[in-house]
Amino acid sequence: MESVYQDEEVQQEAVLTPQDQIRLQWRQQPGFISLIRQKNVIERNAELLPYAGTAALDGWIPPRMFALQGLVLLSLIASLLNWPMTLHAGKLEDQITSLQASVQTETTRQQEIIAATQAEIARISRSSKASFKLHLSATPMTREEALLALNSALEESQRSEEQYKEKMATEEQRLRARQSALAIANSGTPLIFSLALVLAANLIGRGGQNLSRNRQAKWLTDYYLYFATAEGLWPNLVLIVFLHIALSRNAYGVSGLFESVGPLFWVVFSAGFYFLLLRYFVVVARDINQAMQIRRPANEYSLDNRMLLRIHNSVLIVFVGLEAAFLVLCYGLYLAQKS
Repeated sequence: MESVYQDEEVQQEAVLTPQDQIRLQWRQQPGFISLIRQKNVIERNAELLPYAGTAALDGWIPPRMFALQGLVLLSLIASLLNWPMTLHAGKLEDQITSLQASVQTETTRQQEIIAATQAEIARISRSSKASFKLHLSATPMTREEALLALNSALEESQRSEEQYKEKMATEEQRLRARQSALAIANSGTPLIFSLALVLAANLIGRGGQNLSRNRQAKWLTDYYLYFATAEGLWPNLVLIVFLHIALSRNAYGVSGLFESVGPLFWVVFSAGFYFLLLRYFVVVARDINQAMQIRRPANEYSLDNRMLLRIHNSVLIVFVGLEAAFLVLCYGLYLAQKS
């Protein structure tokens, strides 16, 4: 009897339309966070995604909003947390602290010289002697000559102190400006990376013109946004955390590790980061091919995987363009703050 009932359930599921199947999957998702529920549905049912638009799913998030919530929002929060944590930390902060200590020491020394000169002027002014022996001259000097020399030395000391303070204040301002610009650049670059993942969708969609024979080609942009977010929710978070640690290493106290290993560390780090990113792109390309009913390439990591190449090159182009513009803005901010 049990096998008969099971066969009936299988038959009932078999006659469901694709719209009914994705509705069923949507209703069966636990939790109340639409982003996570939608991520699970898309991950497990790539072939049903083309029918999501016509299934009228209550609470279903449109592709661009889904990508912004799943990729950019988490990256934005991470950048906003990283920026205040790293702004006043690291080697530049140590240089500023050392500079301030040097200024305090030098100012104290010059104040002592000025105080000693003023005391000497007061002593000579009150003295009834006709000549005075000063360290400023090898021969005795009259009262007028001594006071003139001491006042000149006092003015020179005061002028030297002011010039020194102005020079050090300018240097501190330069260090502060560099510190601020670097903190923004280091905290913002992971956000730019996540933005590039989303904004590359338009470039990827335009590449769908080569798939004009495929009925789903016009939805390529939406498919990419859906799968890039569903498959990249956690991988993207891992990648941006790696970027934050690498770029803000001085603030997190791991710069010594980076420097002790040398260039080899950066080779291994870059290779590992690129492999994770490439694997992520492969999974997204696989899901898109499945949704669009495109034959899966024999080797997903080869140049024969056209969808992978389209995704890889599009994200790279968008990221390089965004990052270049962002760094130019950071440099402009540095120049503005320095002056």
